[in-house]
Amino acid sequence: MTLKQLEYFLEIARMGSVSKAAQMLNISQPPLSMQLKALEEELGVSLFNRTKRGLEITQEGLMLEERAKVVLAFLQETTEDLHKFSNSKECTLRIGSIGSINNQLLPNIISRFCRDYPYVNFQVHEGRTDTVLQDLHDGAIEFGFVREPFNLSGFRSMPIHHPALKDGESDYFAAIALPQFFDHYYTGNNAEQTIPLKELQGKPLVIHQRYRKVLVGLCLKQGFTPHIICENGEIQSSLSWAQAGIGIAIAPFTSASLNTDPRLIIRRLDSVEVVPQVCLVWNPTVPLIPEARAFMQML
Repeated sequence: MTLKQLEYFLEIARMGSVSKAAQMLNISQPPLSMQLKALEEELGVSLFNRTKRGLEITQEGLMLEERAKVVLAFLQETTEDLHKFSNSKECTLRIGSIGSINNQLLPNIISRFCRDYPYVNFQVHEGRTDTVLQDLHDGAIEFGFVREPFNLSGFRSMPIHHPALKDGESDYFAAIALPQFFDHYYTGNNAEQTIPLKELQGKPLVIHQRYRKVLVGLCLKQGFTPHIICENGEIQSSLSWAQAGIGIAIAPFTSASLNTDPRLIIRRLDSVEVVPQVCLVWNPTVPLIPEARAFMQML
């Protein structure tokens, strides 16, 4: 017995005719007659007496009519209650994120997530990797998007593929500047062209402060001390200095892809083995709500 069969039965009982019920249900008569016959055979009783004047409901039919109305009314009430519960249900996901992720990756993920979880709201704490990790430590966020290197002590992490990268491609350090800073390496706006790290010798560099130790160490291995004209705490600031023609900004390619100035040229640095991977981090000792786990599974 199905709910559809009960609906069909009630309409036949109401109309007193299979043909009239079929018209009201907007279906053809033969399938409706077959559904009624199947219901009677399953129950082992006759629900209607067939007379010359039409259908007369039997005592068994009257009992089923009464019970079917109760069942369908309860189903309708349950459906309405569930919709009310879903519409009134709200929760908030608190997410920490570095700027490049918040501007490029996160909006697309949230857009897809909201299709299945329209009742979820978001608080996004944008900052540097160190501030995101501090927020996570303090319990201000459920999870965060950060960039390597960072201290994993007390956290768990998983790598995230950035949309600015090709499938299977890892992030890498890039040099971003106006064309004149690249000498003969500038032959067109080809973002995949690489330049040797040693070509940065003597040129003014603008770097993020968290990469100073790594980049200085790599340059020293190449036999020179880099000329760092500026250290800052935001990649966007580095790009602004490059736009002003002050020097060459050094940043992960996924961060460099935030650039919207068509004059700037992006070149991959070779001889650089450090891969600044973007990761999702969370505190394994703090239970996550189901919506937070569902969000992570989308990544």
